[in-house]
Amino acid sequence: MVCCLNPNCENPQNPDGTNYCLSCGTQLVSLLRNRYRITAPLGRGGFARTYVAEDIDKLNERCVVKQLVLSEFYLSHGTKAHQKATELFEREAKRLQELGEHLQIPNLYAYFKEGEYLYLVQQFIEGQNLLQELKQHGVFDESKIRSFLNDLLSVLIAIHQQEIIHRDIKPENIIRRQIDHKLVLIDFGVSKQKAEISNTALGTIIGSLGYAPIEQMQLGKVFPSSDLYSLGITCFHLLTNISPSNFWLKQGYSWTSSWRQYLIQPISQELELILDKLLQENHQQRYQSAQAVLRDLNNLPKLKQTLPATFISPSQLLEAQPLQQPTTRYLPQLFNSKLFSGAIITSSGSSFLAIALTSFLGTTWISSGLWLLVLGGLVFIQSRSIMEKSYLIVIAIIANLLIILTFQNLLSNNLLQSGIKGLLLVVLLVTLAGLLTVILLGVWEIINKLTSKYF
Repeated sequence: MVCCLNPNCENPQNPDGTNYCLSCGTQLVSLLRNRYRITAPLGRGGFARTYVAEDIDKLNERCVVKQLVLSEFYLSHGTKAHQKATELFEREAKRLQELGEHLQIPNLYAYFKEGEYLYLVQQFIEGQNLLQELKQHGVFDESKIRSFLNDLLSVLIAIHQQEIIHRDIKPENIIRRQIDHKLVLIDFGVSKQKAEISNTALGTIIGSLGYAPIEQMQLGKVFPSSDLYSLGITCFHLLTNISPSNFWLKQGYSWTSSWRQYLIQPISQELELILDKLLQENHQQRYQSAQAVLRDLNNLPKLKQTLPATFISPSQLLEAQPLQQPTTRYLPQLFNSKLFSGAIITSSGSSFLAIALTSFLGTTWISSGLWLLVLGGLVFIQSRSIMEKSYLIVIAIIANLLIILTFQNLLSNNLLQSGIKGLLLVVLLVTLAGLLTVILLGVWEIINKLTSKYF
């Protein structure tokens, strides 16, 4: 078979001897660089296509050809997006060249341009990625998670020693090699060398939603502990078969403090503590090196297992899932400790600001605008999802409107310059704003439960 290299071709495979693609009419290339015969499409990413190929100079040994497809995604060759995609593609080739001696990282065979495309040729890894394995065999138990961590941590130790941060660790980028069952880390397309990372300027914000840590997604900064966060999230996915991107879109990073409730089967407390430290939102509170994680992993007590490990098939998992996952919420869950306290602080603090502005400037468009500007700034610097931030602002606005409309006559006086009596009134109004927030959150939770139950 000859494979069409037009990235938009819907049916790229053609019989041998064909000169033009039977599906799209593109002229077929029998051999790339007079050496690589493309036989079948393998996958597609944000700006690249991958194919299975045969290297005729190596007795038709199979390899992977990755094709950079710029014209499909970017309007012109002069754009920053075009330049960034080319830079990432070239960087992946360099990383594979630097790290290819490691037995659990694919070797780079070639990097070249032919026609309008850039190509990267790398070692073909026979086996399934861990997302495929998860779908076929079901969730991992503790024994498999320990084995997974032990195997992959050795790879991370090697790449971090070269001062390279992978930046995209997830089940799809980890293949269990068929010949020896070792884990192979692939896709270094967004990896970055530590020397390239600025400590002051914002870096490129890139990564997979749900897997990438907060410093990577919000600031474009990464550290070895950033890869370790992604490793912890990958463990969660393998233990539960729940994609972390679903939680990230609804709750930002706050859900990682309650990850245990989604477990399909129990794990030891010692392993829970390791995962807890991997999943810390603040990168300084996580493990700072893969060696430290491996050391704690090796110190875990041996598993006492007298019966064969429980096998949970994907069909059984789907049946059990409603018992493990919380009821789908149409509205975001605001009634949790972190967000609850944040809402009270935001409403109380903003009410004090509103009283101060009203006292000195009066109820004017200027004071209202300043109040909204400061409130928005205080909320949006917090490490929460956009939805959570929006609802914090809405709750603060409602609470303060109720205070201002109810006590409009009192606020017409300058309370901050009315002595002790005025200051006491300010304290009472700020406290009342906090109480109103509690009531609003309670009403919100009741509405949330009703909509989840009946709709």
